[in-house]
Amino acid sequence: MNIQFTTKSQEALSAAAMNASTAGNPQIEPAHLLKALMDQRESVAVAVLKAANIDPDAVSTRASSQIAALPKVSGSSVAEAQLSRAGVAAISAAQTWAQNNDDQFVSTEHLLLGLAVDTSATGQGLRDSGATAEALSAAMKSVRGATKVTSKDPEGTFQSLEQYGTDLTEIAASGKLDPVIGRDAEVRRLIQVLSRRTKNNPVLIGDPGVGKTAVVEGLAQRIVASDVPESLSGKR
Repeated sequence: MNIQFTTKSQEALSAAAMNASTAGNPQIEPAHLLKALMDQRESVAVAVLKAANIDPDAVSTRASSQIAALPKVSGSSVAEAQLSRAGVAAISAAQTWAQNNDDQFVSTEHLLLGLAVDTSATGQGLRDSGATAEALSAAMKSVRGATKVTSKDPEGTFQSLEQYGTDLTEIAASGKLDPVIGRDAEVRRLIQVLSRRTKNNPVLIGDPGVGKTAVVEGLAQRIVASDVPESLSGKR
């Protein structure tokens, strides 16, 4: 597969090699890569974990513990650490995820998904924490939407929503939205349009103060209450 890596992915792979060298490990294992990904606090991989309600700090701590338990050597072989068989498998799985998602580059979230399906202790640890391939894939869709990775720096595109938007589902989950009264018909219509296979971009039109935001808040509350079709479940 001839798929390039994003800048953040390349940095994570380099950091994984440095993690192995610093720890005195002769091979670059999945734990080294996972620790490198968790150290990139602004990466899509970390955003995906948060969207899946998984604590990146806890994942990082477990990766560090796994690294500490790996065999150690000294000498020139440490400086020339190569990817282990498990490391190669995880990266290959990441490339497959990118290809199947029609992405042009392997991004950090693809590497995370590759680790999540790995048979190593690192992969098992991710799954034990709730970071299964299914959970991460769903979280990735909520972070990225329908946007594809078409450049080496996708973080700015994906995270602009975090910077300029308001996550109403998060606010609804915290109980900070007032109940929406008298908007059931509008909310149902909104859900109907969003659930279409095509032409699924609703537009709310009306004068200021007529309650357009309340309709969206009503949708957010229904998503949190799991009172929506499966296609909208877990969306933000």
